[in-house]
Amino acid sequence: MPEARPTAHSSVPRRPSGQENTLKPFYLEFSAKADRLVEVRRALRTWLSDIPARQTLVDDVVLAAGEACTNAVEHGHRGDGGPVEIGASVTDGHIRVVVTDHGSWRPGAAVTDESRGRGLTIMRAVSSEFDVETTESGTVVTMLIACL
Repeated sequence: MPEARPTAHSSVPRRPSGQENTLKPFYLEFSAKADRLVEVRRALRTWLSDIPARQTLVDDVVLAAGEACTNAVEHGHRGDGGPVEIGASVTDGHIRVVVTDHGSWRPGAAVTDESRGRGLTIMRAVSSEFDVETTESGTVVTMLIACL
């Protein structure tokens, strides 16, 4: 299973209640392969278990982050195995999730399967702030999800 590790440049996060703690930010780099996504979601859920948060919040964070990672694999890298990074931290009453790929964005094809094509909508729905930045060097998805 991938190992969650803190980033060197992150500050000490705060619990949703605002009390200081020693929870280290989550960081994971994985290859852009669909079979890695379950491991990423599992590692993020394990990290979130150290936060005193309601289960629906944990589920929302894992769902939104999973959608961002899936988009990075399917659209950014097209499953080529290139690097995808996910980081998460708790600060100022929010869980901040950042997913970065270093591929080139491929717009989605016309959606014929009604169960697909809802990732961005899901990410926007659970986030109090949501941003997608696409450049020549890849795409960065940033979500702030309120802990309240």
